[in-house]
Amino acid sequence: MTAAAPAAVMAYPEGAPWGASDPDAAENCESCHFDYAPVRASAALSVEGLPGKAEPGRTYRLRVRFDMPDAVIAGFQMLAKAEHGAAGEFASTHPDIEYLGAAIRSTVPLRNDGGIQWALTWTAPQATAGTVTLFLAAMRANDDGSPFGDQAHFRSFVVEL
Repeated sequence: MTAAAPAAVMAYPEGAPWGASDPDAAENCESCHFDYAPVRASAALSVEGLPGKAEPGRTYRLRVRFDMPDAVIAGFQMLAKAEHGAAGEFASTHPDIEYLGAAIRSTVPLRNDGGIQWALTWTAPQATAGTVTLFLAAMRANDDGSPFGDQAHFRSFVVEL
């Protein structure tokens, strides 16, 4: 008789809570993936196509990159927070990315086949003054189905309106 392998521990089977990409949130990525200290202001995270100053209501095509060669798989989440008022809206046509207003996340991790990246859009709010901070998090994961051996990476980007 053989013993069955234990099921993977999944604190959030539907995905991390919206807003978990903010490292100061009560429930952020490191709440579950705590085996390694998180990397704050991670140089491995970048966003191509993000303007320094956004035009009100304009849609920007963005490419989130996670340059982490030792990640077997990775997922991401991003949250936009405005200094005042609306923070804009994310969207994607990729079937493994879901979005809800100013938040977006991958629902299926990508395998690291020489690079990890996700395509999405962000529509700037109609505001003509202030700033929007985009909180980005990505998980360097080992694909063992558990939160152990994974490491959260965080980085934020500020866009002027």
